[in-house]
Amino acid sequence: MFHRLKHFPGPKLAALTKLWHVWKCRDSRGHLVLQAWHEKHGEFVRTGPAEITIFHPKAYEAMDGPDNGNTRSDWYDLLYPRISSIFTRDRQLHHERRKMWEQALSRKALLQYHGRVVEKVRTLESLVASGKSRPVLINELMYFFAFDSMGDFAFSEDFGMMSSKRWHSSIAMLRSALTLLGPFSPAIWIPRLGFAFIPSLWKVRHWFHMLEFCDQCMARRMKKTPPDRDIASWFIEDHVKRGSDPTRAQWLSGDTATLVVAGSDTTAPSLTLFFYFLARYPMHAEKIYEEIQGVDRNSPAALAMLPHLTGTINEAMRLLPAVLTFSSRVTPPQGLMIDGTFIPGNIRICAPRYTIGRREKPLISSSFRKTKISIQLRRHMSTPMSSFPSGGTANRS
Repeated sequence: MFHRLKHFPGPKLAALTKLWHVWKCRDSRGHLVLQAWHEKHGEFVRTGPAEITIFHPKAYEAMDGPDNGNTRSDWYDLLYPRISSIFTRDRQLHHERRKMWEQALSRKALLQYHGRVVEKVRTLESLVASGKSRPVLINELMYFFAFDSMGDFAFSEDFGMMSSKRWHSSIAMLRSALTLLGPFSPAIWIPRLGFAFIPSLWKVRHWFHMLEFCDQCMARRMKKTPPDRDIASWFIEDHVKRGSDPTRAQWLSGDTATLVVAGSDTTAPSLTLFFYFLARYPMHAEKIYEEIQGVDRNSPAALAMLPHLTGTINEAMRLLPAVLTFSSRVTPPQGLMIDGTFIPGNIRICAPRYTIGRREKPLISSSFRKTKISIQLRRHMSTPMSSFPSGGTANRS
C-alpha cells in the first residue's frame, strides 16, 4: 500500500513477484510480453516488486550515458565466479578491463582480422551457390558461418561447420545452454540457483559444458603461436601481465566466454534476419546490388560509405535487434528523472530495444509539425535509413 512504486501502472501479479514475469516468458518470447504490457500500461511500467521497465528512447542515455550514476543489476553476475568487462558490476574493474577489449576491437585490429572473415564469406558464398537455382535455407548456414568466423578471428581455430555442414557438438550444447536465458532473464537468480545447487539438471549441465568448451578453446590457443593476430592474443598478453593476480584465471575464463557468445550467437540471428528482410523486400536487395558496383568490396571503409547498405542494416537491427529485451541497471540512491518521470533510488530499470525501436510516437520537438517526407529525400539525409515500414506499421509486418 505504501510502496514507492505504487503509482506506476503494470500487471498486479508482476508487482508481487518476478515469477509471474518468468511464467509469461516461458515460451522465450519475453519481448512480446513486454510489448503487450507497454501497449496496455504506457511508457513507464512496473514489471517487478522493485523494477520499472521504460519504453522511451531517453532511457538509453539515462541508463548508460556519460556520468550516469547507475550500477549494473544482478543479471551481470551470470558468469560468477568468472568475471569479464561485460559481466562485472564493479565500475572500476569494468573500465580497467574495457581497455583490453578496446585494443582487441580497435579499427586497426579489425583490419587485421578482416582477411579471415573474407575467407569465410567466400566459403559461405560457395555453399549458397552450390544450391544452384534451388532455395537455400540459411538459418543453420548463418550459424555455421558465424561460429566458424568467430573461431578463426578469435582463436585461430577452424570449427569446420561450414565444411562438414554439421553442428559442432560443443557449439550445439552452447546454443542449448543459452536457451535458459529466454524464460529466466527476468529473474536471473533462478538459473543462478541451478548453477549453484543442481549443476547436473536439464540444461544447467549444458551451461557448464558451454563454459568448459570456451576454456578449452583458450587453452588450445595458448599452446600455439599463430602468424597473425587474433582476439585471443590480446587476452593472453593481459593474462601474462597479471602473473601475480589471483583472479587472472577467472578474468581470462570470463572474457573468453563473453567473446564466444557475443562474437557468434548474436551475429548469426542478425545475419539471418538481415537476409530475411532482403528476401521480403527485394527492392532493397536490388538497390544494394546497384550500389556496390564499382566499389572495392574488400574494403570495409568503402562499404561503410554506402548509404543504402548502411541504412538497410540499421533498419534491420532496429526492427529486430540482436538483444531484444534486457540489459538492466539499478538507479542511484537519489533516484533518476527520465522525460519528467521520477524513478526512486535502488530500483532496477530496463529498456527493451525491440519495443522502443518500434514506437509509433516519434521523439521530436512539440513545435515540429508532421510532414510527409518522401523516401527519395530520406535517402539523402545524413543518417540514411531504408524504407522498411516503421513504427506501428513495422509492428504488423
